[in-house]
Amino acid sequence: MRALASVHGKNALVLAIGLLGAAPFGWRPVASLALGGGLQAVNLLGLERSVGGMLGLAAQGHIYGTRALVALRWVLFLGAVGLALTTLPVEPIPFLVGLSSAVPALLWHGLTRSPAGGV
Repeated sequence: MRALASVHGKNALVLAIGLLGAAPFGWRPVASLALGGGLQAVNLLGLERSVGGMLGLAAQGHIYGTRALVALRWVLFLGAVGLALTTLPVEPIPFLVGLSSAVPALLWHGLTRSPAGGV
């Protein structure tokens, strides 16, 4: 159960439940949901790793560098989403559900995290 202590473990479990729920609808919805969830998992991991760098830049007074990093992250993420939607045969609704899989995982993580500050 230690893997569920992290937000990434909770995100993986939420995505797995979504994939099981999409299974009766065929392989395209399952693949679309998996692609959206995978993009969101990579985005969440990248966000977690880059927040420290952004906070360090902001603490040094490099506010424009911080803004540039935030803008670059958004452009890369939205570019990947746009590329997937325009070049791959994805189902839009399951893809959107996969992209949204981090929301319940983050809420779950926030509600169950220990007050001692564990991540």
